[in-house]
Parts: sequence; structure tokens; C-alpha cells
Amino acid sequence: MLTHKKTPRVAKVNALIQQIVGEAIKPYIENLPGLITISKTETSGDLKWVKVWVSIVDGDDDQTFNILKKNIYDIQGQLNGALAMKIVPRIQFFLDTSPRYVQHINELLNKIHEEDGK
Repeated sequence: MLTHKKTPRVAKVNALIQQIVGEAIKPYIENLPGLITISKTETSGDLKWVKVWVSIVDGDDDQTFNILKKNIYDIQGQLNGALAMKIVPRIQFFLDTSPRYVQHINELLNKIHEEDGK
């Protein structure tokens, strides 16, 4: 089995895809509640796939993902048009739960500080 090493080229492609997909999803998510961002992208070493991690704060995960999945072909088309590459990675959306985890930890720390103050 061939393994592909992450290269500076892949890092540059990740940054470019994050920017392009972030702009491409704006029209679909602008009226949704909460803060929705592309937190990171992970392109495979062979540049065939890209995992796009979507961070949703104070919004509806299901509603957001349904809209993104419904419009994935349009978003992929915008990516295809914007990248001048022989192989353009295919998009896969994933939920980034780290902001919720951070929020939960902050709530726990605040609760501990309140109890210590009493």
C-alpha cells in the first residue's frame, strides 16, 4: 500500500481550498443562525480527496449539514473552477466539534471558580 507524505504543496492546497470553500458556502449559510466557519481542511497526499471540517457555534448542525450536502455539487463546481490543477480534490464535509468541547470546558472551569469563591 502506498502512503503519501504531507508536503508543503499539500499545505498550500489546504489553505487555498479552505479560502475557496469558505467563500463558496457563504450564500447557502448566510441566513442560518449561529457562527459557521471552515475550521480546517485536510487534503489527501494524492490530492484526490479533501476533508472540509465545518465548525458550528450556536447553530443547528443537522440543518447546516443538510444545506451543505444539498449544494455540494455547486460548491465542488466552484472549487473546480477556481483551482488550476490537473486533479481537483473531491469535497467531504465533517463536523468539527472542538469549539463545543472548549465551550463545555470553559463552563466547567467557571463552575469550579464559582464554587471556590463561595
